[in-house]
Amino acid sequence: MSAVRDLTGGLRWHLRALLLRRRWRQTITHIAEWLATTRPASQTLLLIGGSAGWMMSDVWLQRFKQIHLIDIDPLAPHLFRLNHGRALRASGTQLNFIHMDGLAGLDALLAAHPEATIFFDNVLGQHVYRVHDFDQAEADLKRVVGSLQGRDWGSVHDVFSGPSDPMKVPPQPQQVFEVTRTAEGLSVEGLRDTALHLRLLAQVGGKDEWMDHVTSGVFPVGTTGRLIAWPFRPEYAHWLYAGWHGSLD
Repeated sequence: MSAVRDLTGGLRWHLRALLLRRRWRQTITHIAEWLATTRPASQTLLLIGGSAGWMMSDVWLQRFKQIHLIDIDPLAPHLFRLNHGRALRASGTQLNFIHMDGLAGLDALLAAHPEATIFFDNVLGQHVYRVHDFDQAEADLKRVVGSLQGRDWGSVHDVFSGPSDPMKVPPQPQQVFEVTRTAEGLSVEGLRDTALHLRLLAQVGGKDEWMDHVTSGVFPVGTTGRLIAWPFRPEYAHWLYAGWHGSLD
């Protein structure tokens, strides 16, 4: 397991996202296709860690009558409106910005919005960068999931990431895998643990040591979802986990 680096958030992230968004186009499309399959129980959304919504779907956001964007980044509301404001105005969706740490203040948010659907936008997998400790990150995420019992929620987050060699990417790489959370971990086509990791790395030209974002156990056993490849940069790739745990699941 590699060392934790501080690579999340801020102006650097926004500039990188702006420059690389075209490269991420296929990943954004896969996320939008997955979001289209979800059935949020509420027309109010708590969007935690939404940032500027660089990889969010206009069509999915338009399902809601009200969105509370929760982020510590003061640039988030301005850039989010730049990316999604026109679509939200067209659907009459009200956007409200709450400047706070959505994970630290999760219990208060849930109490204030008891009927809302919750969505974590690429924030759970970044928590290990914030605390710089794998064990603490895993324990914190376990507490987050405990707070969500009985709630309608979903997440897209990093599961694994690491260096890649563009020359080793298959001509037609598989970029999406259906995944199930089992008692033993994540399972794809019956593959788990080392066999699964090797399969995923082969699809994106992964090499050397990859980082585990300690998010494999976030969703309850039995939850199905998708693993989506994210070719972050030519020399670095991620696998994202997209999952939904409805209030009636």
